[in-house]
Amino acid sequence: MNTRFTTALFSLGLLMLVAACSNMDNDTLATIDGNAIALEEFTSKNPASRFADKDRDFMDSKVDDHVRKALFTQAAVDQGLGESDEIKQKKMKAEKRQMLQYVYTKAILDAVISDEYVREVYERSGTELNARHILLQFQGASRTRSDRTKVEALALMGQINNRLSKGESFEDLANEFTDDPSGKENGGDLGWFGWGKMVGPFQETAFNLNPGDVSDVVETDFGFHIIKLEAKREIDRGDFEAEKSSLKQQASREKSAELGQVANKFLEDQKKAAGFEIITENVHEFFMVFDGSSVKKDPIDEMLKKLNFQPPMFKLNGEDLGTDWLVAEFKMIDGGQKPRFTSENQFLGIIDQIVTQNLIISYGYDNKYDQDEDFAGKIDGLVERYAYDAFVAKEINSDLTPSEEELTAFYDANKAEKYMDKKKVLVREVFVKDSLFAVTLKKRLDAGELLEKLALRYTERKATKEGGGMLPAFQEGRYGSMGKKAFTMEVGDIAGPIKLGNGYSIIQMEEIIPEGPKPYSKVKGRVRTEILSELRASRTEDLYQELQNDYTVKVNYSAVHSYYDGLADEK
Repeated sequence: MNTRFTTALFSLGLLMLVAACSNMDNDTLATIDGNAIALEEFTSKNPASRFADKDRDFMDSKVDDHVRKALFTQAAVDQGLGESDEIKQKKMKAEKRQMLQYVYTKAILDAVISDEYVREVYERSGTELNARHILLQFQGASRTRSDRTKVEALALMGQINNRLSKGESFEDLANEFTDDPSGKENGGDLGWFGWGKMVGPFQETAFNLNPGDVSDVVETDFGFHIIKLEAKREIDRGDFEAEKSSLKQQASREKSAELGQVANKFLEDQKKAAGFEIITENVHEFFMVFDGSSVKKDPIDEMLKKLNFQPPMFKLNGEDLGTDWLVAEFKMIDGGQKPRFTSENQFLGIIDQIVTQNLIISYGYDNKYDQDEDFAGKIDGLVERYAYDAFVAKEINSDLTPSEEELTAFYDANKAEKYMDKKKVLVREVFVKDSLFAVTLKKRLDAGELLEKLALRYTERKATKEGGGMLPAFQEGRYGSMGKKAFTMEVGDIAGPIKLGNGYSIIQMEEIIPEGPKPYSKVKGRVRTEILSELRASRTEDLYQELQNDYTVKVNYSAVHSYYDGLADEK
């Protein structure tokens, strides 16, 4: 079986691609039948660090991977694989999941975290601070172990401030007083940190200090702090648009409490506007039926269908709804994520959650969020990915079932290169922690006693005691100085005591296992994995070459080289 693609054919294909790319601009990575693939699609997924200390061939291979995937995706779409019933169902589920996140971003996150605030975070993210602090906790503070009251903590802070004003060392006072375990022995040193790494009031104060300044008392959820700023430094970062997404996520962590309040109000408003109301007596009756049934372990939608409970369980948008509505909603949830319940309260929580999700998704469609370019682009991207996966499954991964003969032939051809076992030794050991006792045991061995019997009685290595001290066979590099000594011994030799960790080892060489191939039975799974990998690689390259007969593919390697060379020059 030939599992390797033809190098000459592949090289010829690359030459044709290189020759054809001269008419593309530096913002274009490649074209497929004239349709451009933007360079940014590649560079956004491949940071410059990926190519540090790598040659052009490595960079070009990653470009080839990207273009190949784009070509396969185009072929998949052209074959209609994105229109199958299975993918339409996956698209519908994905669109609803995406809408939940999109509504949160548009209606909640953007309302709390404006672009102006993110810009402010960006301006501060270019600076790092090196600071120390003294933390005093009190009853009620987060993660506190202190039994002092808040008044007592504030009074003690006053004493510390007084001693600082008289010239005492901040570091010494931190070692004496701070309740921060990590700063107890290092003078309260926090090291270098950027904006977003500390809680709000702490970082607001710290970033407004100048090097050498000591703050007034600052209160956070963790207690009272005094901060000393040691130094500031500027750090490299991307431009605002490149950093905006990650900065917004950082800001969302800082404003998590406010976001939670806004989100809760938004959800309650949606439920109130829809007239959502539980019909308590019917839910209670349903749970009695469920509790006495034999379908508790079934997926929730299947269980609801089998129980066929007819009375409505809640009101929504002027309708009385129940089992049929819930079954339709649960069908949109993947099997492993479908909820389960064992109590009536849990079932009520599930109803509330499903109704809430439905209202959020409806809100998104009512506000035409699905028509936003960003939203539509993400869904189109998901459909293309599903189509690509279907294409790969059909054209590359189907019928990949090497026979036993092919597996053994692959093993025989590669065992000397891939499946060799290094030389190993098998030793029996008695291990004790007392050095004098170890010497005594060695004398008893020299007098003719068997190491196996001494190990059964005295060894302190629990894992080997029942086996009479027999260690698993090991290669060079194991067991420190004892292992080194073992590889100098002959079968039957006894050596020791040898210092090993917190004790002493006396060993007897039982067997020397020479280097040789691992048995096929022990590496069969690995053989199968590797032969499948080679088969896939071969089929992938063959398919790539075939598709270039149907599509005109041009790759702009020079644009990629120029982009990363430019970044290196800037650095």
